[in-house]
Amino acid sequence: MNTDKKGKILSIGSYNVGLTCRAGRTPAWGETLIGSDFSESYGGKGSNQAVAAARLGGDVTFIGCVGMDKYGEDALAMLRDNGIHTDYIKQTSDKNTGVGIILLNEHNDNCIIVDLGANSKLTAEYVESMELVIQEADVVIFQLETPVETVRAGMQLAKKHGKTIIFNPAPANTAAIDLLQYVTITNPNESELLLLNGKESDSALTDIECEKLAHNLLRKGPDIVLVTRGEKDCMVVTPEETMQIPVYPIQAKDTTGAGDAFTGALAVAIAEGKSLKEAVHFANLTGSYCVTHQSVIPGLPTFNQLKRFSKDNNIPWEVACEEKSVFKS
Repeated sequence: MNTDKKGKILSIGSYNVGLTCRAGRTPAWGETLIGSDFSESYGGKGSNQAVAAARLGGDVTFIGCVGMDKYGEDALAMLRDNGIHTDYIKQTSDKNTGVGIILLNEHNDNCIIVDLGANSKLTAEYVESMELVIQEADVVIFQLETPVETVRAGMQLAKKHGKTIIFNPAPANTAAIDLLQYVTITNPNESELLLLNGKESDSALTDIECEKLAHNLLRKGPDIVLVTRGEKDCMVVTPEETMQIPVYPIQAKDTTGAGDAFTGALAVAIAEGKSLKEAVHFANLTGSYCVTHQSVIPGLPTFNQLKRFSKDNNIPWEVACEEKSVFKS
């Protein structure tokens, strides 16, 4: 990483303030539980992915919408402090800044409820007015915390101008299936992969099942499907090959931002012209770093922090992967 080539990255998506509380389990309806360790943090998948890319050295612009409130002003200040171009962020008085309510259990697993708030005011028309900004980018990142029509409008423009489109389909919904026709790379986790295939999201997947479902997504449009599989690996599926790029054992403190860290790092590596193997390994490493920190933004590393983390935990800095097709075996 950090070569002379430095492409421009554009993240079009959400900002939410994160309100986190720890509890032994999620409450039942009508039940009150006593929690602990409440915290307030910056969040939203679009913003998180922009920060992840910027901290790793990316030239990043963010397009989103925040409220004209304290949380919105905090968002703009944080993004600017991280070197992100914020000139195209919309502010609205019609909605409050979006909020993500996060519950963590004793195993550091999370569940999240998102109130989109101002994110719902990031309209297709507004994104269409940003065509010149999209035209100047090399890699454009999308997620699903803004209206589907807005995501589609942005993707259509990015595809029109021949951009590399990374689509993190979270939170997954069936409407996202139609968006795959515009996408270069999509990186669902296993639950999202199942939902995009019309299946229950609580099923455990074997390697063969995972690859079959990824091939189903390939037929809907993407060039590459990257399935992030937690502690197991990242399965990379293209029409020509399948690779399983490993992750390394790390004691997790908070898994909330791992997917966003992965996506931001992936965008940086792709924008720098790295190979797919190198890019996914770099993204895996960044996701591993993230889960060792409490809360998302503190868990997004700079390039030098990531390199030290790799050395301290005996994780190879260079890519290592197993090339095979379990689907064809």
